[in-house]
Amino acid sequence: MKGYLSIGKVAKLKGVSIKSLRYYDEIGVFRPAYTDPVTNYRYYKEEQLPLLDAVSLCIELGIALRDFDKYRDESGAFRFRDLLYDGKLMAEQKIMDIRKRLETVQIALDTVEKAAQEARSFRPCHLEKRAILTAPYNETEDNYSQKILRLFMLAQLLGMKAEYPAGLLYEYKPDGTVERFIFVHITGEADATDKRVRILPAGEYNCRKETTRVIDKGAYINELSLRGKHFLAIESDILEPDQSGNTVELQILVD
Repeated sequence: MKGYLSIGKVAKLKGVSIKSLRYYDEIGVFRPAYTDPVTNYRYYKEEQLPLLDAVSLCIELGIALRDFDKYRDESGAFRFRDLLYDGKLMAEQKIMDIRKRLETVQIALDTVEKAAQEARSFRPCHLEKRAILTAPYNETEDNYSQKILRLFMLAQLLGMKAEYPAGLLYEYKPDGTVERFIFVHITGEADATDKRVRILPAGEYNCRKETTRVIDKGAYINELSLRGKHFLAIESDILEPDQSGNTVELQILVD
């Protein structure tokens, strides 16, 4: 019919089943603009569709179809205004609930971000004097594990006892030059006359845990304003990585 939409067309346009449209008609919630008296086929006007959207939204918001009878007046006429008003109130309540949940989520996100930021920040940590056995290290080398194994073997040949954690030591000079070493810790007696043995002094270090090796990147130099200073940058393996996946600890000691 010209100027009308078939029930099938309306169902397709609005994603509502034909069965639901027929039921809406039966209970007087959403009646067709015209019903063919012969075929009983229902037809709708395009200007009716916003009302169908409102009815569908009210149902989605939680107003059950079985409760629609309360919106009829004494004559049986349907009070659409009251239905839409209640739908509006329910929508506003849901918006408030969502906002409260968003606030809760935001608080949790802020807490996580704060913890992550604190984890990325250097913290003061007191470390005792340590003896280490070293070997020169080229930061482009990819045989870290092999060099550590050789250091353990060297310690045994020298009559010293080596143990983990192992790691890297960078010594920065005021003129910008850097000496790089790989090391293992020495326990017990250490031959201090051997130039390969270094004593890391006790003191207050700047420490931070990392998930990957960062010592060769040197980002901490600007972060701690270390340019032009003599300092040690030590990257010590963490024997048992924590739940954050940290595998090394960066330790900075400034003269």
